[in-house]
Amino acid sequence: TDACGNTINVTQNLIRTIDTTAPVFVETSPGNVTVQCGAIPTAATLTATDNCGDATVTYNQTTTPGLCAGAYTLTRIWTAKDACGLTTIHTQIVTVEDTTAPVFVETLPANVTVQCGAIPTAATLTATDNCGDATVTYNQTTTPGLCTGAYSLTRIWTAKDACGLTTTHTQIVTVEDTTAPVFVETIPANVTVQCGVIPAAATLTATDNCSDATVTYSQTTTSGLCAGSYTLTRTWTATDVCGNKSTASQIINVIDTTGPTTTTAFNSTVNVNCNAIPVKPELVFIDNCSVVTTAVYTETIINKTDNSYSIVRKWSVADTCGNTSEFIQNINVTNPNSIVIISSSVCNSGEITTANLRELLPVGTPTNGIWIDVNNSGSLQGDILNASGLTGGNYTFEYKINNACSETIRIIMTIDTDCGSIVLACGTVLVHNAFSPNGDGINEVFVIDNIDDTVCYPDNTVEIYNRWGVLVFETKGYNNTDKAFKGFSEGRATISKSSGLPTGTYFYILNYTSVDNDGKIILNKKDGYLYLTK
Repeated sequence: TDACGNTINVTQNLIRTIDTTAPVFVETSPGNVTVQCGAIPTAATLTATDNCGDATVTYNQTTTPGLCAGAYTLTRIWTAKDACGLTTIHTQIVTVEDTTAPVFVETLPANVTVQCGAIPTAATLTATDNCGDATVTYNQTTTPGLCTGAYSLTRIWTAKDACGLTTTHTQIVTVEDTTAPVFVETIPANVTVQCGVIPAAATLTATDNCSDATVTYSQTTTSGLCAGSYTLTRTWTATDVCGNKSTASQIINVIDTTGPTTTTAFNSTVNVNCNAIPVKPELVFIDNCSVVTTAVYTETIINKTDNSYSIVRKWSVADTCGNTSEFIQNINVTNPNSIVIISSSVCNSGEITTANLRELLPVGTPTNGIWIDVNNSGSLQGDILNASGLTGGNYTFEYKINNACSETIRIIMTIDTDCGSIVLACGTVLVHNAFSPNGDGINEVFVIDNIDDTVCYPDNTVEIYNRWGVLVFETKGYNNTDKAFKGFSEGRATISKSSGLPTGTYFYILNYTSVDNDGKIILNKKDGYLYLTK
């Protein structure tokens, strides 16, 4: 219509448009796949076009769990939508599998052969998996061998992933024992010893790198030239349970250079009076290694004088190895009364011209002596001296007693040619300073020659003291018989009178009177040491 009211009618016939066509994906749609869990493809990026306008694409993915962590299903959905809400959907199924076992990280230990004392420590292995974590377990088994120190170890490492796929590694450790035991103690050195001082065998022990070790001991003897000379071979053998052995040896050379000894105690030096010489000791000989031969005994007299001499007793003995020993006993003998001088006289005229010289000998003089006519007067027949035919003067006659003391009694006989009746002179008072009251009937009494002559020696006293000055005997009128010292205490002191006095040295004091040619009484004294033996 215009301002003037003119109108025109125009008619348009409208066509109604309808959008019924969904969008179309531009890219090729991914198909369904089955893949390893470690190779899942990245979701594709899809776009779409629409015949009526633009189209948008949305993406969604859902997971459907499988039997294990590495096995599952991915559902991927792409949705293309146009402006009218028409949609096109594409679905892709990704099936995820886990069929790949784990892989060990470290270098795998190889099979080895080792000594039992040097077994390597089992390695610590770890593993990785393409789908996730993997755990490693370790196990070891032992297969016995022929002995304790010989066996094999089977070591198995197992790597396992979440889906139970496993990878194993096996190492065989072959254990051997070829090393012998070692002795703990120092091996005894070779030695040379005397046969009487052979050392005791050492006790050795041993250790082994694989097991216990036992030590056995043996000894062999190799004979030498004699019973006390030989060789000992001592062997120690250490053995382990696999039969490996170590040996150690000691050589002991046994020699015998020592002569026999005696088990009999004896004094090597003895100082005695001639009438107290001890009997020869019967020595018993032994040897530390062998048999003792028969001893050779000798006895010699040396350093002989009028008053002393020495007896050398010698035993020589050998063993079967030729070693000799000598045992010597020196007996120094004193003979204080070796020569006794007695003076007397006899007429060669008158009624009595003979004298029995034996009557002049001291009381107790042995009867086995021999008379010697020193001047070869020819006037002695047996014990009887016939002075007829002899000129006046002194003649010497000796009575030799061949005993331990080798006594000589020398009688100096004065031949008086101017005499009527004969009166024998007084005998000499002679003290015998040793006696042996042992009950054998010989030399049982302390003898003082001629002391019992009461005409010549009318009075006497005797005192005897021991080494400590104790009076053990005293008497008046000593007469060599009932008034005599017989080895028993008769003193005033505390010594028991019933007990025999011990062997030893005593001191005597003899006081006596004598009558001179004029009839006067003379006081005399003798003292000295007295030896008592039994």
